[in-house]
Amino acid sequence: MNQSRQAILQTLAYADVFDYPLTQAEIGRFLISKRKISQERVLKEVAVMKREKQIVTSRGLFCLPGREKIVALRKKRGEWSQKKLRLARQAVKWLRLIPFIRMVAVTGNLAMLNSDENDDIDLLIVTAKNRLWLTRLLAVLLVELVSSRRRPGEEKARDKLCLNMFLDEDHLSLPQKERDLFSAHEVCQLKVLWERENLYQDFLKKNQWIKTFLPNWKS
Repeated sequence: MNQSRQAILQTLAYADVFDYPLTQAEIGRFLISKRKISQERVLKEVAVMKREKQIVTSRGLFCLPGREKIVALRKKRGEWSQKKLRLARQAVKWLRLIPFIRMVAVTGNLAMLNSDENDDIDLLIVTAKNRLWLTRLLAVLLVELVSSRRRPGEEKARDKLCLNMFLDEDHLSLPQKERDLFSAHEVCQLKVLWERENLYQDFLKKNQWIKTFLPNWKS
């Protein structure tokens, strides 16, 4: 098997861990490979692999053989995710009132519209320099007042806000020890709900290490 086909299978297998079938464009964009592979080459190899039944497709989505059921699941999760996004946007209207917050983004499954009905809502918050701990305190207090926050150790967390990551605007690059495939996906797929002064672009520039895992990805 050539490297391109192996990369396509690895990409679909990784997505399958999250029960998430991919479009052709997503296969190319999130391709797990040691080198960049052109979209044209990806499309060509996908067509061959489909004919040879190495991969299967349904409703424009691709997955591994025998996993066709996740195609319908993606649609359901998309519907559940839209509701959660509305709740997240409502919370952001309040969070943006905190002057030290520079960006709020959705992470995890929700960023890919792949949340289960009982999932919480993961948020990443970027703060002004030297204001991380103060901003964290203010954000927690505010969410407690205006929404429903998931507390540490809480198991039932459906539609609750989880303030699970805070970054200082002067320290946007993820630590070396956290730079793996999972974190690379988190960086690439996060969905910005609000930002000041194009901070998202600065965030991407400081995390170009993602290309080590996802060389085809671009914003």
